[in-house]
Amino acid sequence: MPQIGLEGQQRIASAVVAVVGDDLGCEVVARVLAAAGVGRLRLVRRTGPLPADVAAAIAASNPDVRVETCAWPVGDAWLAAVLGATIVVRSGFDDDSMLRGAVRLALPVVVMRGREDRIDVVSFRRHGPCAHAPLDVPEKTGAAPEDGPGTVVAAHIAAAEALALVAGAATGEGRARHVSIPIPGAAAWPERSTDIPWSPECFA
Repeated sequence: MPQIGLEGQQRIASAVVAVVGDDLGCEVVARVLAAAGVGRLRLVRRTGPLPADVAAAIAASNPDVRVETCAWPVGDAWLAAVLGATIVVRSGFDDDSMLRGAVRLALPVVVMRGREDRIDVVSFRRHGPCAHAPLDVPEKTGAAPEDGPGTVVAAHIAAAEALALVAGAATGEGRARHVSIPIPGAAAWPERSTDIPWSPECFA
């Protein structure tokens, strides 16, 4: 992988990736990252450990990967959940304290959602560190991801973006990127990939 190089591969091997969510997308992300050589996965889940078949597939693809499972946090507990991670990958666009915790720690975040008609991936590439990022934000639930082909594609895009960021091989100028792709045969919305304004160095 010439774009990544030896140093990039070493960064991937030493990375700690927090994978946040319980759906098919998170299972796919975990499998892709393990197969790519990520050294440690921290799974933040409501439902406990991964299904046995998924855990077995991860171990088979990368016997050296360390997998840990964390309970789902609330409020300022998100800070502890992502502390020590290299990057966060999350499924679903729910509003809670996770992103603000990542801003405090200057952690990149990749958020994905696959649905029947559309794939969305947003990459918050650079922000913080900011000790003033508020963690007491009201929680709001967005439209849930839907298990299916769209979610699998979204997960592969999110995993590729996470690996590029960890390896230092990401391209483009933006601090944040939004990729939105319609599913063939669904509503005829245009495909787009855009920079979005996101530069919260400090919330003070």
